[in-house]
Amino acid sequence: MAKTTQEGKSRQRTAAAQVSMAEVARHAGVSSITVSRALHHPDKVTAKTREAVDRAINELGYVPNLVAGSLASTRTRIISVIVPYITHGVFADALQGAADILEEAHFCVLLGNSQGAAEREESIVRTLLGHRPAGVILQGANHTAATRRLLSKARVPVVEMGTLPAEPIDMAVGYSNRAASREMTRRLLASGHRRIGFVCVPPERNDRAAERLAGYREALAEAGVAFDPALVRHAPFSIEEGREALGVFLALAEPPDAVFCTSDLWAYGMIAEATRRGIEVPRDLAVAGFNDQSMAAESVPGITTIRVPRYEIGRRAGEQILARLAGEPTARIVDLGYELVARDSA
Repeated sequence: MAKTTQEGKSRQRTAAAQVSMAEVARHAGVSSITVSRALHHPDKVTAKTREAVDRAINELGYVPNLVAGSLASTRTRIISVIVPYITHGVFADALQGAADILEEAHFCVLLGNSQGAAEREESIVRTLLGHRPAGVILQGANHTAATRRLLSKARVPVVEMGTLPAEPIDMAVGYSNRAASREMTRRLLASGHRRIGFVCVPPERNDRAAERLAGYREALAEAGVAFDPALVRHAPFSIEEGREALGVFLALAEPPDAVFCTSDLWAYGMIAEATRRGIEVPRDLAVAGFNDQSMAAESVPGITTIRVPRYEIGRRAGEQILARLAGEPTARIVDLGYELVARDSA
């Protein structure tokens, strides 16, 4: 008897976890279509109806079945977002911007972490497309040919953010990494520096790094300064790598008199290491950063850097997806610009 009772309780729990939309409709005193409209287009029902539906959902413990609800259109209310690193504040800010606007519109964000590898991104895209997302947002434009092909054939809106590729898969929201890097290098050159070090991630794996390196080289060429490969350091994102980069530069026969770090993490670590070694910034060595993370303003001296609207880039990417899904016109490329923030390090 005890076993039968327990089995009955188990069946009750299972049934409770599978409350249907029809049950919610009966509980709220409305039709199933009205419940669906209240969930997906709350602006199209009255406040009184929304309250009744919300109350029924809360009392019954109803959870919408996103996959089942998408069978007619073969799409869910999922937006896939793929970033290189979820622990890096730069990408987290953009992700938050996208999530905020998409969740306001009752979409769910499904996150993928590529670890900066195009091959890993391809694997994630294959998996995520199996969930039939309504749209896809990617950080950057460094993709395998297979990824581009998969997304082009998926027939869903796609936004590449943080960059302005010449040929986006579908849409792009970002800023010119090349122009930003060129402007910062020009500033260092205008201050009289001629041996300018440059720190970035490997450009062959990162389109933004490749564009920043190109901007750096263009500014040098404009000033008649020869490019020296020994002054370019490739490193993973971390403060410790900034410390190590300084050691590498100082070991050169002709050390740099300025260093442009294309991440504030490296710049912060480099300044900390310079201080430890008794090197005064910027008198003995100018140091510039990129992204204007919170540490840039807190560093002593404050880091001269490039500020980019990271949160707004993510939010605008989400808006582009929503506009396309609503059948509204969208721009193929949205340039939100950047700002050079001058502080005391350079």
